[in-house]
Amino acid sequence: MARGRRNQRWPQRPPIDPSLVASFDLKLDAAPYSPEKFYADTLSADQRRLRRDPVSLPASSRLPTDLVHDDETLQQFGGDFDASVLLQADEESVNLFFTPADPEDEPLKQWIPRRDVYLAELLRHDGRGPYARSRCGSCAEGFQGGPAVVCCLDCSPSAHICQICAVQRHRHCPWHRIQRWGGCAYQRTTLKDLGMIVRLGHEADCSICSNPVLRTSFTVVDTNGCHTVAIKFCGCDKAGDAGDHVQQLLRHRLYPATDVDPNTAFTFSLLEHYHIQSLQGKISMYDYYTSLERLTDNTGTQRLSDRYKAFMRVVSQWRHLKRLKRSGRGHDPTGVEGTQAGELAVWCPACPRPNVNLPSNWESASDDLRYLYAVMVAIDACFRLKRRAVSNEVKDPILGSGWGYFVEDTGYHEVLADYEDQEEISTCTGLSAIDHANTKYSKGYAATGIGAVVCARHEFWLANGAGDLQKGEKYINMDYVFVSSMQEWLLVKKLVSYDIACQWSKNIVERISNLPSHLQIPVPEGSISYIIPKLHYRSHETLNHSQYSLNYIPGCARTDGEGIEHRWWWIQPIASSTKVMGPGMRQGVLEDQWGYSNWRKTVDLPWTLSARLKEAVREYRDHKALFDTLTLTLDPARCAEWEASVKEWELDPKGKGDPYVVASQGKTERETIQELSTEEQAASASPGFIAVHSVSMLGFMTLGLEIEMQQWTLSDDAKAATPSRLLELHERRTSLRRKIQKFHDLQGIYMAAASLVLAEDPACRTDVQEVEKIHLGLPSEISQSRRDAVCGPRLQEIEARLREGHYKKLNVRNQGPNTRARASIAHQEAGKARAIRKYRHARRAKLAICGPGEWQRELKPLEDGDIRGLEEDDPRSTKKKRKRKHGAVDDPAEGRRRMSWIWHSADQDGSADMIDSLRVEWLKVRARHMRWAEEVQLLPEEMRRVLATYRYEHGDPFIKEGMASYTIKQASIRSAMAKVFKQLCLPVAASSSPNAAKDWDCDEWGAGSESLELSAEEEGGDLIDYLIISQLDGEDLEPRSRYKC
Repeated sequence: MARGRRNQRWPQRPPIDPSLVASFDLKLDAAPYSPEKFYADTLSADQRRLRRDPVSLPASSRLPTDLVHDDETLQQFGGDFDASVLLQADEESVNLFFTPADPEDEPLKQWIPRRDVYLAELLRHDGRGPYARSRCGSCAEGFQGGPAVVCCLDCSPSAHICQICAVQRHRHCPWHRIQRWGGCAYQRTTLKDLGMIVRLGHEADCSICSNPVLRTSFTVVDTNGCHTVAIKFCGCDKAGDAGDHVQQLLRHRLYPATDVDPNTAFTFSLLEHYHIQSLQGKISMYDYYTSLERLTDNTGTQRLSDRYKAFMRVVSQWRHLKRLKRSGRGHDPTGVEGTQAGELAVWCPACPRPNVNLPSNWESASDDLRYLYAVMVAIDACFRLKRRAVSNEVKDPILGSGWGYFVEDTGYHEVLADYEDQEEISTCTGLSAIDHANTKYSKGYAATGIGAVVCARHEFWLANGAGDLQKGEKYINMDYVFVSSMQEWLLVKKLVSYDIACQWSKNIVERISNLPSHLQIPVPEGSISYIIPKLHYRSHETLNHSQYSLNYIPGCARTDGEGIEHRWWWIQPIASSTKVMGPGMRQGVLEDQWGYSNWRKTVDLPWTLSARLKEAVREYRDHKALFDTLTLTLDPARCAEWEASVKEWELDPKGKGDPYVVASQGKTERETIQELSTEEQAASASPGFIAVHSVSMLGFMTLGLEIEMQQWTLSDDAKAATPSRLLELHERRTSLRRKIQKFHDLQGIYMAAASLVLAEDPACRTDVQEVEKIHLGLPSEISQSRRDAVCGPRLQEIEARLREGHYKKLNVRNQGPNTRARASIAHQEAGKARAIRKYRHARRAKLAICGPGEWQRELKPLEDGDIRGLEEDDPRSTKKKRKRKHGAVDDPAEGRRRMSWIWHSADQDGSADMIDSLRVEWLKVRARHMRWAEEVQLLPEEMRRVLATYRYEHGDPFIKEGMASYTIKQASIRSAMAKVFKQLCLPVAASSSPNAAKDWDCDEWGAGSESLELSAEEEGGDLIDYLIISQLDGEDLEPRSRYKC
């Protein structure tokens, strides 16, 4: 989250404190100064430490006496130097007298020689130290001090005092840890053993309760451990003001473990401390409570009361109450029960919300600007957040079901009960979300994961946007969660990111219409756009999938759609603990975590949005320049034709052909395997088919090509293997040998006649150490004259089609490699090298003859980084990424790629294939330019929405002042009315019966004060005022005679 900004949160660096700058006492005598006694102080880079280094000066150096800090004197001492610069310097040039120190601090190395000093000081605290004395010095004057044998571990300094003073001093901090000096060592004791009693109910006036209720073994758990204390509850006539026992504990900042007759309480400080630790550090309740027990006793010699279950229950209540408090339920007259669905969620202030942060005319925006007011959400499921089939809602009820981020539980399960297993079949890539929708390891689990919806732009969890998955990622689960989260955004356009959007979006309108009526959201034509996250997009087939690409769809700006994956990664540390929780505890923990995540995102929004906008402006300028330059070098007629074609596609992506795929692309290896697999399955279903082995012919040939690829990789690694890698090399060869043996077994079935041919070739022998050099005997390795006799035509066809697919990449990034694949690779590499030498030589010659000029704009210097394919990124403009695997190369981010200048004007004499590849690349350069332009427009709008949201939540200050004033006025009116009512009716009621007004509880209205004896005229005047007040307040009163007594 904000870890990377810990040391640079504020955009402007604070000025250096002059007190931290090195100070030199220059008023010295005329004697030679000792080099060992002169030091230079250097401020560290983070302005937190001063590093002092000795500086050697020549023995003959003499400093003038009565030296003053002026320019002339300093120039005599140190040369050209301005003293005023010292206080204006930054942290990298504070000490201008000497060579700057190493920028890296070495505090640990400086500490190592002083370990003995630190260790000795720690041991000092195990004794009495300077506080050793026989009598207490804190006793009141006139009293003989008691034995000073008590000290507190939590007070500082820990002076030794007597038992009476220890109790008196800890009246307001009764949870401190106390130890007593036993003559030779300290012994642990408690304030209760010293005689302390915690008194409740009289904190305000510090009076003594006349009828206290004593508890001698009350357990209080604080941040420093578990304590057994004596507590007196108020039971006197003031108990009505003090409240019941639970209220008395709460008013003393103690949270009771039970609501009936509590005997254990947890301090508010403890609950606050654990709360933030669990949110930020993801520490479990078990580990935290066990740490408290270890603080209390880490020797196992004391018997501690187990309060872990009570701690879990109290923490669950504390989380719930905190969320209610922060959402304003304590200020609402309807109270907790009036909480509406999703009301406890922290909303994203930057997302568009009608009547909150959108302008009044947002619905009349032009089509090219409608994306500014569209909400972008991401959907996904996480199968790490399981829950075992333990406990139930009777034992562990859900507190506020549907009030936060989870959907309402009862209605959710009622809808799921009406649906059977999902029968949707993937026509794309067979992603696991679809293929395993009904088989996701559900045995023994009440929930196999969680499906959720987040804000794709800012990664906020949405209200009512999460639900448990019972058996995989089925459509009904995700549909229910999606429509529940969209109730707030029915009017705005929605852009929905889902890793299986190409499949999930089919028939979604029909599926929504089958949901309960309160969940059926309107889905007008064109109101929802479905897209695939950028990282997941590469796993899909390329043909006709550009309509789901965030890089090509107008209005997506620079959204990547992968924000929900970031949130899953953030929440996964608590997956192991929530897996064994009951339904109520688990939902409370997850909703609390999600609320904290949203709050931290809210806090970080200023830095997030400002950093994004700075980057967007910079990238927009670069990509606009690249697009304009490329367009100028191409045929204007072609560019106009390409632009008109892509604009038609942008208006109707489903009805037009995909413009971002090369027309002559051909099938990829994956597509080829899928096609061959379909053919094999169809053949196996024909009458009379006999399976000769559990591995099909396609599997046999795929295994052979896989072994061949591993042989190449192993051969390259063996050439550069170091002695430390020989063992690993041996293991890899052993594994590869097993695969070759398996391949030869299958070869005896599908190429039975090949054994005689292979026996004649020495390169096919397997009794060699270097298995990477063994020839497998694939159909292509056998001479054409003998191939037909060894293997059938179907096997040859399978290898030929798989070989063709090897030239293709697995995603849309394939125009450059495919262009080279249409001819001999070796021939093109040789030709490329000759062309490079020719160009560089020609350019040097022209520069020598003509000199610098305008021609250099077109004929630029050819660097090695410029020599790359159309789709290959500039290696000089990309940051070095973490190496994931030996030999692995990260694909460039499509939205940041920069095409090499060597492809400018490539359409002049290029082939049809080259022009088609260039067309696709020009469209992609245009799309990158447009997405960055949209980002530059969208980010200021999001910033405006954040301010509008805060203004909406804050309200008009003048209206708020008027509301407060009106509330006070109404309170005064009711007070005056009560006094009039009491004055007129209380005497009459008391005269009718002695006990008639006994329970009227009129103390707060002035009972016991001097009586208001009114004359008839005064009574009438009060009644007139009463009537006027009520009439001015809009009340409809009956005739005055009704109020006569």
